[in-house]
Formats: sequence, structure tokens, C-alpha cells
Amino acid sequence: MKDFKSNYITGHDRYVSESGSVYRNISDLIKVRDVNEIDPVSILGILMKNYAIGDRTLVSGISKQPWMSSFYNNKIVQYQPPFHGNESLNEDDVADKLIKLLAAEAQKWLKGKESIGILLSGGMDSRIIASILNRMQKDGLYLGKVTALTWGLEDSRDVVYAKRIADYFGWDFKHFNLSPRLLKDNIYTAGIRGAEYSPVHLHAMRDVSLLGGIDGVLAGSYGDSIGRGEYSGKKVKNLPNMFRHHLNHYAFMSKDIERWALKQLMSDAKNYRQRFPERTELSYREMEMQMHYMRRQLNSCMSVIDENIPLYQMFSAPEVFGFIWSLDFNNRNNLVYEKLLYKVSKELLTIPWARNGKLYNDQNSAPLDNFSKIHHNYGNWLRNDNREFILERISNGCLQSLNIFNEKALKYWCDNWRSDQRNKVDRLDEKMAWLASLSIFVEKYNIRGLIPNKNKNINFNNFISLERAKIYESLYYKYTSFKYKE
Repeated sequence: MKDFKSNYITGHDRYVSESGSVYRNISDLIKVRDVNEIDPVSILGILMKNYAIGDRTLVSGISKQPWMSSFYNNKIVQYQPPFHGNESLNEDDVADKLIKLLAAEAQKWLKGKESIGILLSGGMDSRIIASILNRMQKDGLYLGKVTALTWGLEDSRDVVYAKRIADYFGWDFKHFNLSPRLLKDNIYTAGIRGAEYSPVHLHAMRDVSLLGGIDGVLAGSYGDSIGRGEYSGKKVKNLPNMFRHHLNHYAFMSKDIERWALKQLMSDAKNYRQRFPERTELSYREMEMQMHYMRRQLNSCMSVIDENIPLYQMFSAPEVFGFIWSLDFNNRNNLVYEKLLYKVSKELLTIPWARNGKLYNDQNSAPLDNFSKIHHNYGNWLRNDNREFILERISNGCLQSLNIFNEKALKYWCDNWRSDQRNKVDRLDEKMAWLASLSIFVEKYNIRGLIPNKNKNINFNNFISLERAKIYESLYYKYTSFKYKE
């Protein structure tokens, strides 16, 4: 990401002081400050969404560089993203245009690089980028070495399909295994880097960052959101208001702090919308997914790689996402990707989609194999392999010193966190892992808490909140156990 000044949609993962100075790492900024106090608004955002909202960090007075901005002549310059349009084109025309734009985007980034890595999975976004890159090699537009990089369990669709693609293109293939030990290391890594997201999203990014002999890493993480208009399985035209539901389900935050912080969080979201006037409601909803979810979770995690090896997200150039946003939402569909792959590398359409094991865009067919849909066992590894470590971090007093948590809830979930061997991570698992990272962050940087509130009503409100949380967890567990039978 540090290669392109114009790479605005991804955001720049930098930290800004109250005086406007910009730092690469939060640790460097914390060191030059006399006092570092917890920001409960940011804490609530993570408890609700698993990532921080807006520009807040967990330290009051330290913010992230705003979305759609760059640092120029010692000051932050902000930009307006392109407007969403409603142009209607047939899928062939969209695919043709997208091929040209993606090739131009890749060629600009590839200049001067003799050896690159590409993050490759069994999904469609990285497959699109791989096909474009291979076409450029065939056309003599890139003569360097390509190494496909993937992580996950060896028998997972992501790893198996990525290996097939790499073999077909004649690329080197580097596989990073995931393990309970790596997950524990990621809990530490997330904490040291600011505890702004759940550590389960770091995967093998630190190992990738330590690779030698690679001039840059190419990623396609924005393919689904920009290209196909899909965010976490929801199409753009069906996106709900991201703050429609209050999602602090487990009563971790003290109710009095929560009420105040929620008002501040809603104000932050409103102010961010006001930065970009005269947009439609659906436009705002997609922009919020970019400025909050994609920027604060995915990009912050990817920065682990970018700090050591330049990483670039395809689909993020203004020309690319500007074109896509000019189209009617119905034009951002699966058929565009099918047409694109057929034109560039139709052989990749014979490799199933990791999401369901079926041929892409053929929902009526049966899965072609029995490889695993999930590429990790994080749920089991958190609840069992790393259970003692996580519970110790949550219970050691660091979180309690912040005076923002419902301490009875912390204790209750430590005592009643399920220990079954489901591989899938559920919402409580993510929160427990993140709380362990937060404890590490608080201890390492001596983060100061708030002044305790002596109001007697707090205990009653926290009690009611926890009782509701118990009911929610029971219902949610039954629902997910049925939905994700393994």
C-alpha cells in the first residue's frame, strides 16, 4: 500500500497525533505521550462489530488517518470518492472494461519488481487477479517471478484450489500452515499493534511478512466488495444500516459507559457521512462498509505484511472502483466474473469455488469434492488449546483496571465459555480472543483507565444486561450449532 499515493479507497494505516503528526505504528506515538488513556467509544465499536469504527483507536487523542485521504506537505489532504451511478451495461462489456482497467492497475504496480508474491486462495477475487497477472506474463508485460502464497489447513478447499491454480500457471507455491501456536502468537501480535481487531483475522500474515526475495505482494481482497458488490455475503443493494442493531451481545461493557459511548459512536458515524454530502442511502451504506469494515479490519491486518513487504490491493485504484461504482448495482454480479475468466483464463472455471465446492456460478450443480470449506480450526483452538492462556489474560486485572467493563460479565464468560470442539469461530470466541489481545495492549503500554463510577444503579443495570446476554448466547449457540453442522 505504500507504493501508491492514489490508493485512497484502502486507506493508509497510519496514526495521527492531536497535533497532526503522522506515525507508522501506534507504539511510536504512545511512547512520546505523557498519558495514554483508554477510549471507551472505540472499545464499544469493537465489542459491537469486531473492529474499531471511524478513526478512533483505543487510546484517547490518537486517531487513524481518515479514509479517502493522503499525507502531503506535512498535512492530511482529504478527497471525495466517486459518486455511485446507475449506468447499465451487459456483462460482456463490463468484463472487457474491467480486464483493461485491472491490467493497467497491475502494470503500474509491477513496474521495477523482479519477484512478487500473490495472495491466492480458492475464492474468486484472488482468482481474477491471478488470471490477469498470468495474461500479462503471456503478453510479455511482466517478466518477473511469481510465487503464490496461501495459508490454511492442507485439506481445505482454499489451499487445494490455490495449489491447482499455481501449478496450472507454472508459479512457485508457498503454503503457510495454521496452528494453535500461530493463533496464540496472533493474539500477542494484535495486542502489540493496538488491539483494534480480533486476532483471528491475522492468519499467517506475519509469516508472509518475513519472506525474503520478494519485492511486493499482490492481493485481491477487494474483489468481492468492489467487483461483485458483496460484503460478508450481502449484496450492496441489500446492505442494512450497519448500526441498525446494537450488537454488544455479551454485556462486557458496563451499562453506564455503554450508553454514553453508543451516543458518541452514532455521532462519529453521522459526522463521517457529512464528509461526503449528497449521496444516496445505498451509497452511504457501501461507503461505510469501506471506511469502517474494510479499512479498520482487513486493511489493518494486512498492514502486518505491508510494513515489511510492499502490499497492494487490486480493485482499489480510483479508475477501477470508480468505473464499478458508476454501474447499476445489478451489474455487479457473478456473471461478470464468469465472463471475465472465460475471456482471460477459462481453464480456471473448471476449478471449483472454495465457498461451496461447486463450479462457479452454477448453484444447481453438486460439490465436486469433499475438501473442507473452512481452512482453520480457530474455534477449537481458542476454546481448548489456548483456553488457559486467554482466561489468564482476561482475569489478570488489566481489563478490570480500565473501569469500563462489567466485571461480573468478564468472570461469567470466563467460567461459562463453552469448551466444545466446533472448528468454526463464533461471536463469543472472537470477543474472548480480542479481550486477551486488549489485556496485552493495556499491560504493554500502561494504558490508563477511567475514574470509577460509584453509582449504585450500575450493578443492577449490569445484572440485567448480563441476564439478557446469557439468553442470547444460549439461543445463538443452538442456532449456529444447527446451521454449521460439521
